Amino acid sequence: MSYQIKLDPRSRKAARFISLLQKKIQKAFVATGKTQQEVATILGVDRSVINRRLTGSANLTARSIAEFAYAFDKDVYIEFVDHPRVKQANVARSSDHVLQLQGQLAGRASGTISPDSQFKLEKIAS
Repeated sequence: MSYQIKLDPRSRKAARFISLLQKKIQKAFVATGKTQQEVATILGVDRSVINRRLTGSANLTARSIAEFAYAFDKDVYIEFVDHPRVKQANVARSSDHVLQLQGQLAGRASGTISPDSQFKLEKIAS
């Protein structure tokens, strides 16, 4: 028997954001070349505090993220962006136009294209 945790969309979004944030902090930490002890000394905390924050054992706060930025000599930027939404109807409509165009080109190649089809070809291509 296998267990699968089901997350609602809000919880999934939060979990993915926290995971991404954790990875970005770890990557920035490695890029500094500093040890956990060096970061702890800069921030005036025990090394275990830094370890818990880097491994995800402690909840990150806005302040702790800003402190990491200070210790790493970096700035932090937060940006909310719209994610693209693809409408299925538009995808189907686009593929219908491609099929129409392919059929009309095949008709032109065989010499069986009508004046009406030629107008549609010009209209679709523009």
